[in-house]
Amino acid sequence: MDNQDVCIVLNISPRTLQTYRDNGTLPYSQVNHKMYYRPEDVQAALRLIGEKRPERGRKEAPYGR
Repeated sequence: MDNQDVCIVLNISPRTLQTYRDNGTLPYSQVNHKMYYRPEDVQAALRLIGEKRPERGRKEAPYGR
């Protein structure tokens, strides 16, 4: 998987993906100037990131809709 694939799967920005690479949250391989990720590593990161993300409550529509 490349950067774009991972950003879509994890629903993160390219800058957040860079942070995950930098801090070791998501292992990667680099070929020339392109980064690649193993699908099993992305799935593991998805579980880890999901644990760290706070639950987001659903906002109520105005006027009780």
